[in-house]
Amino acid sequence: MIVCFRYIGDVLVTTPLAVSIKHAFPEAIVDYLVFKGTETVLEKNPYVNNVITIPPGSKSLKLAAKLWNSYDIAIATGVSDRMVIFSSIAGRKRVGLLYGFPKERLKRLLLNRHVRYYDTRHVVWNILSTLVPLGIPALPHVVIGFDEQDMDFARQRLPADNFVIMHPYSRNSFKYWSTEKWGELASLVTERLGLKVVFTVTPSEPDREILNEIKDHARTTINVLPEPFSLNQLAVALSLSAAFVGIDTVVTHIAAAVGAPTIAIYGPTLTRYWAPWPQDCNDSSPFAANQGIQRKGNVTIVQKEWSCVPCNKDTCAISNHSRTECLEQISPEEVLREIMNSCGISEREI
Repeated sequence: MIVCFRYIGDVLVTTPLAVSIKHAFPEAIVDYLVFKGTETVLEKNPYVNNVITIPPGSKSLKLAAKLWNSYDIAIATGVSDRMVIFSSIAGRKRVGLLYGFPKERLKRLLLNRHVRYYDTRHVVWNILSTLVPLGIPALPHVVIGFDEQDMDFARQRLPADNFVIMHPYSRNSFKYWSTEKWGELASLVTERLGLKVVFTVTPSEPDREILNEIKDHARTTINVLPEPFSLNQLAVALSLSAAFVGIDTVVTHIAAAVGAPTIAIYGPTLTRYWAPWPQDCNDSSPFAANQGIQRKGNVTIVQKEWSCVPCNKDTCAISNHSRTECLEQISPEEVLREIMNSCGISEREI
């Protein structure tokens, strides 16, 4: 059992565990225990057998009793008390991540083996380090599943020619790039590169307001997906795109996982830890520079090279306008250059 009580993006980046275990032991049953609402990112994943969900904040004794010693091995993918406790309940052998603080003594007792968590190392390799005590070779491949139905669904709703997908939404406002800049970038991609721009759409009313503002700022036609796609359907769409542009959100991680040329616009986030994981990457820290323009495989990070970046905070200490200044100062032209680079388009071709 793999235990991950975090957000949907956090669940996605634990999938290299399932990949590694299945490659080492093809007949193994690999189940997940996650918060309800995050299980969608595991649907149709060929390396995952079953997913059990628990509501956030739940202290279900019934589920705990049901899970008691049900698994040969349980892996806690984070340092939280709840992940360690449920792993200790479910697994006859328990492995997890810990900071190494003296106050974690009880958690050390609950785990048979633990490994040290380092935020200087990418999240994918932090999580994969839990396989070391188990002697399982680590395969750093982030996977999201889809099937033929998803392929057909996406193809029928996408442009036939080259297109760039853009996803401007996040559950955290400090990760937003302004709607004016999204509108300008979409116009530049259409006017200078001759590519169609397709924006994703979500059921959220605030997200629809953001999209309407982007349309107002754009000089060119803005294409929009005709309806919200499931994550599996969106994975197909991203895999078919000429490039993807997004902010620090799970969709950006999905784009990187399926091999789309991914341009990630980042502000205060620690890219050394939480950048999208490039497809077929084996480096332990592909974005160790932690600021500026960073390129690795199919992923490009666009981030300011300022002394205060990344601060890893949700409020900006240098702003007088309640904005994330390091995001605000990234220009559409900077992002356009990285789209051109990712798509192999030179200045002479436009």
